[in-house]
Amino acid sequence: MHVHEKGKLVNIRVWKAVFTAIFGLLALAYAVQNVMNLDGGMYASFAYVLSRADHAAYPESIVPAIVHPALIWASLILVLLLEFAAGLLMSAGAWQMWRHRMADGDTFLRAKRHAINGVGVAILVWFLLFGVFGAALWQMWQTAIGSGSYNGAFQFSVYGLLLFGLLSMRD
Repeated sequence: MHVHEKGKLVNIRVWKAVFTAIFGLLALAYAVQNVMNLDGGMYASFAYVLSRADHAAYPESIVPAIVHPALIWASLILVLLLEFAAGLLMSAGAWQMWRHRMADGDTFLRAKRHAINGVGVAILVWFLLFGVFGAALWQMWQTAIGSGSYNGAFQFSVYGLLLFGLLSMRD
């Protein structure tokens, strides 16, 4: 490998670590914001979406409305735990990639493990939980509160899928 090629390789690895750190920070910021607004905004938003209230365009659904507080709490705690897991895994992965940015290909590949798993968890939160369950099953897109959450989750899903693809590429 020539010096120029090695410098290019290290530069790509640095950007992979930086992008992973940014996405990890995003997941952690949302998780902490959600904890800070747990009793108010987060619970109220989940209760509203899961109740299927104000669904005028598609009033019928293949899933029942959820109004029992224990089920609402269980769903939002699941989201919180997965957001924290995603953020912490991506942060650990970013640090590992940064530490091993000058290493051989196999070592750097192993250093991406936590980052890839963290991005995968983030995709599960924002694509599966919000996109599939929230938008498709509970039709959260029908209300302003649900639509805002769904649109944000869609953006984060795209960020995650793009980063997942980038990280999956061998250097």
